[in-house]
Amino acid sequence: MSLLKMSLQAYADAQFTQAAGSPYTVFLNPESFVHKSENSYDTPHPPGSAGDTPRFNYASQGNLDFSLLLDGTRPIDGKLVEVSKEIAALRNLAFAYHGEVRSPYYVEVTWGDFLFKGRLTTFNVNYSLFRPDGTPVRAKVDLAFVSFTDTKTLALLAGSQQGDSSLRRYLVKAGDTLPQLCHAIYGDASHYLQVAKLNKLVHFSKLVEGTVIHFPHLHL
Repeated sequence: MSLLKMSLQAYADAQFTQAAGSPYTVFLNPESFVHKSENSYDTPHPPGSAGDTPRFNYASQGNLDFSLLLDGTRPIDGKLVEVSKEIAALRNLAFAYHGEVRSPYYVEVTWGDFLFKGRLTTFNVNYSLFRPDGTPVRAKVDLAFVSFTDTKTLALLAGSQQGDSSLRRYLVKAGDTLPQLCHAIYGDASHYLQVAKLNKLVHFSKLVEGTVIHFPHLHL
């Protein structure tokens, strides 16, 4: 089995349909990553209360943090990395301001079944090795993302939280994929096989715009 590498794709729109350039495939997969999800609660304290009564506020896919090592001291997969060039490419993809969208791009991070949609908040570079002329040949890039969900998907999520056992219906739009939709609805992209089986989808990797997909209520 060939090594599957992490990929970052920039998008110019909040629906993640307008790809901005080609995906960036890392040369060395991160040794680890941290994906933090959280539920937010308000905790009012009525006068004389003997304890907390948390009141649900919102759910968030939270934050994604990982580091990428850029090593230009040796060929990787037959290619010698130019550290400065790779850092510039990463910065442009995920951190730099772009006038056409009046903000940095939206970013989708994928690695195997893992999928995260968000925006980059922190871009730290730690240079650790240089040529005699000062050119960096080794650096570690620390990336921190905050999750992002567009308003249409938020509405879909709100409809999926009603607690009934009925099927939810969703009208496929351009650029949708089944793992992405499962990630939005269930918080876990791996349920796409169950949904594909329910909807009798054969070519579920390429959803047809205008198709109605039914999502079952899962006991997660």
